[in-house]
Amino acid sequence: MEITIVGSGHGGCAMAAVQAMHGHKVNLIKLGSAMHNENFAELRRRGTIQLSGMEGSGEFPLGKVTSEPAEAIPDAELVLVYYVANYHPMVAERLSQYLHRDQCVVLNPGYGGSLLFEKALKAADNDSVPLFAEFETLPYSCRINAPGSVGIDSLNVRHPFAAYPASRSQEFIDRFSPVLGECPPRRHLLEVALHNPNLLIHTIGVLMNVSLVEKEDRSYHMYRDGFPPSMWNLVSRLDEEKMDVLDKLGAPRVPYFDEFRVRTFKEGDVEPKAGFAHYASEAPGGPHSVDHRYVTEDVPMGLVLLHSLGKATGVPTPICDSLVNIANGFLPEYDFWSDGRTMESLWDGSLEEFLAVLTK
Repeated sequence: MEITIVGSGHGGCAMAAVQAMHGHKVNLIKLGSAMHNENFAELRRRGTIQLSGMEGSGEFPLGKVTSEPAEAIPDAELVLVYYVANYHPMVAERLSQYLHRDQCVVLNPGYGGSLLFEKALKAADNDSVPLFAEFETLPYSCRINAPGSVGIDSLNVRHPFAAYPASRSQEFIDRFSPVLGECPPRRHLLEVALHNPNLLIHTIGVLMNVSLVEKEDRSYHMYRDGFPPSMWNLVSRLDEEKMDVLDKLGAPRVPYFDEFRVRTFKEGDVEPKAGFAHYASEAPGGPHSVDHRYVTEDVPMGLVLLHSLGKATGVPTPICDSLVNIANGFLPEYDFWSDGRTMESLWDGSLEEFLAVLTK
């Protein structure tokens, strides 16, 4: 299969390396210059990518390594977008004239961004609309070890997803689960967005531990150090708000730990505390700044979306709202409320119409 990865950060490079290892033709696109420039330059110079860690090791060939979508999008059967969700409007605009109905576009993370891609296609007068799919979270915990080299520390065994439109879920499973792994379907994009664990774990793990995050010795390990018993009380309160909204959206009330088990463990009887400790032992350390995507992505794209959907469904979200305000207090140069993802930014009509379109 010809696969194009959009994004040359940790997640994009890990997926590129794994798919290249499995023998697919893998193209890699970088659209900006804000970060990972040295890594991208090395990948383009060598035409290969180095992989290490839990999925395998070796050096594997890449196809086109480019900054031009016209060179790597049209011929790809599968387009995997690994950009921070804040940049979905830019990515959608850059890709819009090259996407077509014979493709599948996967957003990871998604946070409902498929709707923004659909809007970009309409703005580009492109009526050849691909199948869209969104995953809850990245399949790997991974890091770029050196320019041209990526390591995988842990991996999910299942990848819950939602197709857009939902009626094409089985088509996605039939065509792409042989490539992407076991993909349990969820009801709609908003269910997947709210099950992204990062809107709970990343935001609380950083915002409630700032003195540890900013320690000069850089010893903080969020998954290991950031969740004493009282912090889990806060996670549970935010999780209840999420489930209250899910209930109003016609989705099951599945708590964080239950969906965590589905993604992370082959067997479903793992006890929550032991399961999280196991994940923490494999996850990388950090972060060491509040100005980090754990906040700058997951607050506006995750928490603000949860607030917006709560407002639309009549569900109060006081813990969620407090965390957004705290994040803006720590980072006054951002305006998370104004820049955040909302139901209105994704859809121009009523909630009922929105859900009908998502589930058709």
